[in-house]
Amino acid sequence: MAKTTKSKALVPAGQRKTSVMRKAATVAVAPATDGTLLPILGSDLALAKLIGDGGDVMREGGVVLVTGRAYATRACVVPAEEIFYDQAARPDGKGPWLGEADKISWRDEASGYDCIILRDTEDGFLSGYVGIPHDHPLWGWDNGAVPSDIGIEVHGGLTYSRLCEEGPSPARRLAVEARRICHVTLRPAVYHRVTHATDHRVEDPHAWWFGFSCDHAYDLIPRHAQGSSRPKSSELARTYRDDAYVVRETVALAAQLRAIAEGDAAPQRDDQPPPIGLDPSRGGGRGRL
Repeated sequence: MAKTTKSKALVPAGQRKTSVMRKAATVAVAPATDGTLLPILGSDLALAKLIGDGGDVMREGGVVLVTGRAYATRACVVPAEEIFYDQAARPDGKGPWLGEADKISWRDEASGYDCIILRDTEDGFLSGYVGIPHDHPLWGWDNGAVPSDIGIEVHGGLTYSRLCEEGPSPARRLAVEARRICHVTLRPAVYHRVTHATDHRVEDPHAWWFGFSCDHAYDLIPRHAQGSSRPKSSELARTYRDDAYVVRETVALAAQLRAIAEGDAAPQRDDQPPPIGLDPSRGGGRGRL
């Protein structure tokens, strides 16, 4: 076995806060009505993806956090705990990424594992991550050491394996949380704990995360596709992996990891298998964070 060493965030209606002071930074909190969300998000497409009523919206610099709303993709509704919009990560120009969030955290009810999809701040592609508890048989394993026949089939193969990243600095809480791969941080001054229906949830601060990236040779990378009104022929053969696709792959990864924990066979997929295996542009199949 090869090892490397190296939450919920819903604010119930009626419990509103006008501001939270964190040293030099102020995080303004407001009710997440359509009237308050649209001016902040600046996009009807983004607003249409936020399902339900109520919740809260917080803003700090170029980062917006929405809690208390579900998130809709073209294929499903995600029971989101946190939905981040990060101006620094958002791709420019038109494309299928318009209106998408830049980070979504949620608990997969079937497996009980925490899940994240996260946008790369440099190139604008999405990646997916699943956190497993300390008693999982793959806890601490490097993604490159996970046997290929163990039952994990996910887009491009596993490209990430690491402990929960360190928490944010108090002065830039939202900006760091918007890019951090870890379960939701429960901060009493801002967040309120929510009771979970399953006892499988990852609460250990030392949860181990596995992830995959959508920046392979067969993927359309937003920032690589910009700069020309006429796409190159090589770009035409690539596909942008949108939020619906990445949510699907993340949930599938969670189900596979849960089956491994239970000693069960990998669950059968009822969709088209994702592209996996070596990426010739990488010379070895590993992605980058």
